[in-house]
Amino acid sequence: MANKTIKDNRKSSLIQWLVFLSRLIVGGTFVFSGFVKAIDPYGTVYKFQDYFSAFHLDFLSSFAMLFSVALSIIEFVLGVHLLFGSYRKSTPRLIFIFLCVMTPVTLYLAIANPISDCGCFGDAVHLSNWATFFKNVLLLIIVLFLVYRNTSLRALYNQQVQWLTGLYSLLFVFFFVYIGTYYQPYLDFRPYKIGVNIPEALAVEEPEREFVFIYEKNGERKEFLLDNLPSEEEGWVFVDRYEKTVSGQESVTPIIEDFTIYRGATDITEDIIYDENYRVLLLSPDLETADDSEVDRINELYDYCVERGYEFACVTASTPQGVEAWQENTGAEYPFYFMDKTVIRTIARGNPCVLLLKGGTILRKTSPSQLPDETLLVQPLDKLTYGQPEIYRPERRIWFIVLLYAMPMLFLLLTEKTVAMIIGRVRQWRDAHRRKKKENENDMIEKNNV
Repeated sequence: MANKTIKDNRKSSLIQWLVFLSRLIVGGTFVFSGFVKAIDPYGTVYKFQDYFSAFHLDFLSSFAMLFSVALSIIEFVLGVHLLFGSYRKSTPRLIFIFLCVMTPVTLYLAIANPISDCGCFGDAVHLSNWATFFKNVLLLIIVLFLVYRNTSLRALYNQQVQWLTGLYSLLFVFFFVYIGTYYQPYLDFRPYKIGVNIPEALAVEEPEREFVFIYEKNGERKEFLLDNLPSEEEGWVFVDRYEKTVSGQESVTPIIEDFTIYRGATDITEDIIYDENYRVLLLSPDLETADDSEVDRINELYDYCVERGYEFACVTASTPQGVEAWQENTGAEYPFYFMDKTVIRTIARGNPCVLLLKGGTILRKTSPSQLPDETLLVQPLDKLTYGQPEIYRPERRIWFIVLLYAMPMLFLLLTEKTVAMIIGRVRQWRDAHRRKKKENENDMIEKNNV
């Protein structure tokens, strides 16, 4: 009997550990996937539009932002609930249903390959379509285990306060969706980060190479480097030489591989990225759908640049008809250059967005609503706050994100009994108030009947 009890305890402990690891793997994946989508909602919008185009469902493109926000919230909140063990029965079932829908879709993508990257983890991590499919299969197997065994391990939070973790997670993810939509992504996983020097990022760093000399002596051949060549007195005779890469070095792929701007048919990329003065570029992947609500600020900035001698231009992937329509609607007098739509979308989110360059270095990426007011444009750019390089420190931003979420969750964990008691008292007061209100209504009805 004692041995059986020990075995049962060991089995129970093993199952609990497997449940814990399963929650960590699946929940962590969903939290990460949802959060990187929430950080960069426009990136997910573009991916949805690629999907709709591949499946000939372009009429759904107008709902891409709604799908983007909804998907990021669903993944993040479900992942949080699974990590915390909240709603132990319903959460794994909902994730199982979610994966049952997504796994066949990723299988089709892997076979047909209409899009090279599924966008599951935004620009943070790029997976091939087959890797995405196998990832979903693995998660599906783990979640199936959790469907039956998740109740073996208690939740981190009491049932009375679990809804608070979901509510805060919802507000948390909405906060970063708002920043990514109306400003720029709080974390930038793309190659065009603030502070990047475009000419340097375009450069290919070639590995160091050296000559190897082959000498022969008494039928034996040996290789020598330039700094230790043998002398003829030693009997060595030169045979051949060849060039090789220094050991341990490889050619470094450029950070940015495609950055080309055209004025008509003329490539003017170097004129822009090697200009040591300030340059302002209004980026718009599609002028036909661009937001013109802040056109006055854009035109004011253009007038300021003309007055101060700074170059200002719009870089777009629109057709000449789209450019002409924009000029008629906004009164734009600045020149228009052309660039690949995907590159424009990668550089900055939003349509349009204002890029500030100096010497090819990205100083700022700004939505038109955040441009300085005309009353502030009274000095040269180097004297204005807008002309100073924005400081992008990803480590600090990551710490801010972690603390912004972890501190309230930790506070709730430490005070959950008190919070649960307060919630219970509030519910009791609410129920008593409703009963009293109903009794008063019944009394009024009886009086009226009399």
